[in-house]
Amino acid sequence: MALVSLEGVGKTFRGKGGSWEAVRDFSLGLEEGEFCCLLGTSGCGKTTVLNMLAGFEPVTAGRILLDGQPVAGPGADRGVVFQGHDSLYDWLNALDNIAFGLRLAGMGKRARREKAGHFLRLVGLAGQEGKHPAELSGGMKQRIQIARALAADPRMLLMDEPFGALDAMTRAALQGELSRIWAETRKTVLFITHDIEEAVALATRIGVMTRGPGGTLKAVVPVDLPFPRERTSDAFMAVFRQVHALIHAEIHPQ
Repeated sequence: MALVSLEGVGKTFRGKGGSWEAVRDFSLGLEEGEFCCLLGTSGCGKTTVLNMLAGFEPVTAGRILLDGQPVAGPGADRGVVFQGHDSLYDWLNALDNIAFGLRLAGMGKRARREKAGHFLRLVGLAGQEGKHPAELSGGMKQRIQIARALAADPRMLLMDEPFGALDAMTRAALQGELSRIWAETRKTVLFITHDIEEAVALATRIGVMTRGPGGTLKAVVPVDLPFPRERTSDAFMAVFRQVHALIHAEIHPQ
């Protein structure tokens, strides 16, 4: 049985101006330990899918199961990493930001600092534990977010374009770091992106969505390439072209 099952999931938003369908009849299974990228054009509903799986938004059709149990709201079994880094607490240093959830869970000071220190080193920030967010670069802040999510030991990570606001060089470096961290932890990951190259560089499977509104899953492309991935290789470019063709057909329908 898949760790996560999205079965005929739909989401319709309603407001004073009427209603609009963001996601329609979306079905996808995620196996434990896989890294799945969900890719699509702007407005296709990919972030809405993540928000429903995170429990931030209720479904209006279908159901989402995590380990066989319905998702009814946010939970510690799902760690979320956002695109922005404003979820960090400015008054806490890097180590205490990572340890914040552990403190809320009642873990003792010594144990939580040791655990936070482990994940600080895992994301490559050894020696930066005393710095506050204002003293860190954007890439370093994103590493803190990832470390904080991992420290809570969730069943899976949900990542909503976490590198989207970074420059190209920092983005590529963090993609490599994330692949390394995933190989070490084997957490199940759902990663939202609009960048085809990023998806091919990171994923074991890529889910491609139809254009919105009312987007759904169009195709799932397996990525059976060894890590680290050589982006100029023929095999990498073959997967890139396959995904590009699927996306291009949504941007320029016949």
